[in-house]
Amino acid sequence: MNCQWREKVGPYVDGELEPSVQQAVADHLQSCADCSAAAAEQQEIKKAVRVAGKRFSAPPELYASVRKQIHPGGNVWPWWKFSAIAAALIVVAALSFAWFTRARTENAVVAQLIDQHVTMLASANPVDVISSNKHVVKPWFQGKLSFTFNPPELAADSPFTLLGGKLVYTQHYPGAELVYQVRQHKISVFIFQARDVRGEPSATDQTFTVKGWQQGGLQYYVVTDAAREDADRLAAIFKDANQQ
Repeated sequence: MNCQWREKVGPYVDGELEPSVQQAVADHLQSCADCSAAAAEQQEIKKAVRVAGKRFSAPPELYASVRKQIHPGGNVWPWWKFSAIAAALIVVAALSFAWFTRARTENAVVAQLIDQHVTMLASANPVDVISSNKHVVKPWFQGKLSFTFNPPELAADSPFTLLGGKLVYTQHYPGAELVYQVRQHKISVFIFQARDVRGEPSATDQTFTVKGWQQGGLQYYVVTDAAREDADRLAAIFKDANQQ
């Protein structure tokens, strides 16, 4: 692969580039099949590493630290001291595990959504149904999802343009991804059954903003590298369109 952009694909997928360079690489991926394939491959590697990371095991240093507290200097403590320490460790471990499990689940949802968004940006065919007409995009999901939603009717002077939609899966549950354009940026709006997917209501890193909310039994997420104000504005438009 001789494309001069190839060395930027890895940092792009990891969100390590400056915003202007990040956008330039995203634009390049739309027209370069080789770099687009490399980005998709990088995403699969990240997913595999994330799955492997879920198999948590305590490091040897933890065992050594616990043993040192129980038997300092090699001496055996009275049984009641051992029991107290053991009970305390069990409580700490239980609380830590509960926090770790919840945080890992919530972070996994956000990470998967960002992966989906980046994959869309890197794809030569980012959507399965191409249309700016919500009356074309919405019916396309009928029979593919067990729920329905209402894409907003955008005003003539709206900065947002609907590009289309596709079927996606997060935590093995199906959902919809609607893709919008705002100036030179793209925004993904993900929609799932609220009972199927639960994640952080919002998160922000150096590259992407994730905004989530529940409404009418559905879970919505907005993911974008555009300005936070754009994410908030599109979220407000969706909330208004889906009021019961």
